Amino acid sequence: MKSLAAVAVAAATLAALATGQEAVAAPTAPTGPVITCGTPGAPGTLLTRACVEVTGNQVRFYGIAATTHSGWQPQQVGFTVSGTVVGGAPIAPINPTVLVQAGTTSVGSIVTTAPCGSTVSGSFSVNQWGWPPSTAAVSAVVSC
Repeated sequence: MKSLAAVAVAAATLAALATGQEAVAAPTAPTGPVITCGTPGAPGTLLTRACVEVTGNQVRFYGIAATTHSGWQPQQVGFTVSGTVVGGAPIAPINPTVLVQAGTTSVGSIVTTAPCGSTVSGSFSVNQWGWPPSTAAVSAVVSC
């Protein structure tokens, strides 16, 4: 399959050169997911970061929680993960409660599809009674 694509690109380049036109490279498909994480939320007991993973037109919203204290003891923590396709129908947020170990923990997963060229936005926050808020946000373009 790759050799057919290479032949097609070579033929197009030769045809462009013969007519004096500028050759244009064929678009290449992404080789894997593109992950974008936003800036961390307000510092607190946990540092939050919202992330979006794009593979083709499939989008996954999730968060990363990182402990900030060396004496952290594993505990259950509530979070909210949300995502939107700008201009699209609302996506219901999720509110997982996760056992957070010392270090970093991936939290939640909302998967949807989005049109190529659209912008997606996500947010991730601590949703635990008595804890200070720490909300993080991220935006990315679905470039297919």
